[in-house]
Amino acid sequence: MKSKAGPAAKAASLDPSHLFRGLAGRRGLVLAVSGGADSTALMVLMAKWQERPAALVVCVDHGLRPAAAAEAELVVRNGERLGLPVKVVKASEPHVSGNLQDWARRVRYRCLADAAREAGCDAIVTAHHRDDQAETFLLRLARGSGVYGLAAMSETSTVHGVEVVRPLLDVSRESLGVVVAESGLPVVSDPSNEDQRFDRVRLRSLMPDLAAHGLTAERLAETAGRLARAAAALDDYTRSFVRKHFAVDRFGVVRGRPESFADVPEEIGLRALALILKAVGGAEYTPRLDSVEALRSAAVGAGDGAAVKRTLHGVVIDMRGGELVARREWGRAGLCESSVSTGQSVVWDMRFRVEVPSLPGRLSLAPLGRAERHLKAAGAGHATLQTLPGLYQDGTLAALPEGVGAADDGRALSALTVECLVGQEFGFPRRR
Repeated sequence: MKSKAGPAAKAASLDPSHLFRGLAGRRGLVLAVSGGADSTALMVLMAKWQERPAALVVCVDHGLRPAAAAEAELVVRNGERLGLPVKVVKASEPHVSGNLQDWARRVRYRCLADAAREAGCDAIVTAHHRDDQAETFLLRLARGSGVYGLAAMSETSTVHGVEVVRPLLDVSRESLGVVVAESGLPVVSDPSNEDQRFDRVRLRSLMPDLAAHGLTAERLAETAGRLARAAAALDDYTRSFVRKHFAVDRFGVVRGRPESFADVPEEIGLRALALILKAVGGAEYTPRLDSVEALRSAAVGAGDGAAVKRTLHGVVIDMRGGELVARREWGRAGLCESSVSTGQSVVWDMRFRVEVPSLPGRLSLAPLGRAERHLKAAGAGHATLQTLPGLYQDGTLAALPEGVGAADDGRALSALTVECLVGQEFGFPRRR
């Protein structure tokens, strides 16, 4: 009798209780499923996990292709066969211009996070695997990324206040394909995966040739993992540097001495600036390395007395008089409006956690600047206050953060409990 070998053997050895051991004890899981082979394999493996918490499959219809609705229905039918509930969410934000795949990713995660909060789930589970890891490494290498960009995708991250977990990063695409084939479930074939306009698709087509020269997906993923260890060590140094030379106020504004960047290794200064921009700008990712390098050079120059003002990554950076001030930029699309419900604890713009009070009507969180009111608070200018969260009731400002005032138009405004999250990246104490 022949023994199993190759991908079939690896697929057979995929033990759900081992793969998903880090998810045990969760309140609930949202499974991100597009209907493709990878995410369908995630469904199959999750359905076999006897100890799984409550799980909800969420399929996001981006509205980009006529076939998307039918593909979402396929996910619903597959979920029914596996005994998993499915929710289809339609993207409400249309794609206007810019990077299509980046837009789709941002919209997808926003929809997944909203669905998780509504269902009371505390984790989003994706089907990212070893080949995704290798392709991401190559993409970032082609773009000239440094050690952080080349570091592996982490097993966990946080998006819109909800933890994202990637339990299949050590599993190959081929093994997941075998799982799906053995299940007999039909899968979606997304034509964008063959579209040579996209960088990832072009790099994917090179993988067999690279593997012939020893650059296998496994080897590339291992290299990314080693760089991730190096990045983690550098981050410890970086956070200590930021805590020593900078401060974060309750409005999410960072202040410090620009000349301090000349006193540490360049890599530490670059990482510190990148993390400051990410945190202050409410961004999911740090900006491109070349733009951060230019900003560091300007900061070192500002330490010699030059005045510098830049806008980068949704952040206004003002350096003058020996002080660097970084505040959220007002007027960008990133300052969104989010529908909320009474009693919710919501992360808004990745910068603030807001406790929604008990008020009737249609409630939403949006920037205070949208109300076009005269705002005032000790220690903050009007431009900063515009970027703070306000609670709107049927479209009218109803509550604003404690300690912030607004010119009264005859309507009493409630106080909003708001916690600033900007300093958490660096280990600063929580600020309310």
